[in-house]
Amino acid sequence: MKSRNKADDPSSVLKEKTVSSKKVLSNLKDKSPEKKQKKNLILEYIQVIAVAFALVFGFMRPFVVEAFKIPSASMEDTLLIGDRILVAKFMYGITVPYVRFHNFDLSPEFQSDLDSYKISQGIRQEFENNGIILSQNAGVTIQDANSKWIIGDNGRTYTIIKKGGKLKVYKSLHILDVNKPKIGDIFVFDPPEAAGKKQPFIKRIVAVPGDTVEVKDGNLYRNGSLVEGEPYVKRYLTMPQSPQFMPPIVVPEGHVFAMGDNRDRSSDSRVWGFVPIENIKGQAFMIYWSWDKYAEGLDKIRISRIGRILK
Repeated sequence: MKSRNKADDPSSVLKEKTVSSKKVLSNLKDKSPEKKQKKNLILEYIQVIAVAFALVFGFMRPFVVEAFKIPSASMEDTLLIGDRILVAKFMYGITVPYVRFHNFDLSPEFQSDLDSYKISQGIRQEFENNGIILSQNAGVTIQDANSKWIIGDNGRTYTIIKKGGKLKVYKSLHILDVNKPKIGDIFVFDPPEAAGKKQPFIKRIVAVPGDTVEVKDGNLYRNGSLVEGEPYVKRYLTMPQSPQFMPPIVVPEGHVFAMGDNRDRSSDSRVWGFVPIENIKGQAFMIYWSWDKYAEGLDKIRISRIGRILK
């Protein structure tokens, strides 16, 4: 009788397959925790990123950090067109906008107690109401005996002002002081009305309250001394030349004097006046991205500028 080969024995084959299957299952079980761990790690990263986005665009954007894009050459070569910067909004304190008041904010009972009333609210530009012109930070004395003015603060509480009372309108409420704006700071701000623009500007503070500034032959003098540093000049046909002469003027309290580093091609305080401190949105501190739309291929990304700390 011929001996049977192990390979020909169905039971042996079945046993081997069973053992092999057990090994595979064992291996899968061994790797399963690793895969699960990796999956959990990925989920954690996603959660962290989601929370970061929520902080930046939720809480951080209004109060802590905000991103801005550089649209012009007025700050070259410190900042180039296409640079994207981060601005610390808390450096000079925290400012919240005034909440607008509407007629329906006042209870019917309160309205019925008034023969007539006007509503004061945070505003960005001058308006005229009943012969009284108000602008941000403007103060007036109420003369009309038949009108009662309602002033609202950020919490929608109200105060009645009658004839003889003083009315002052703010566009925002400063709730916390941290640092005072200082000379040399690169800052972002809402431009004064004289600038004729609405989008935020970015310049450098060259004078603070009490300083006397003067421009002679394109050179900046502060308190009679020449401000050192050759201005960087890059000429663009579309950019008008800035004033080369300006008589001595004193920076008033509550304001700063702003200029672009590219002084000959910068529209700044020499053109549209002082910047109210309450207009300041924050201090620029870092370039987080830079894009040159005129370059080609990967050269469009200015890698050497990414992460640069601004001074």
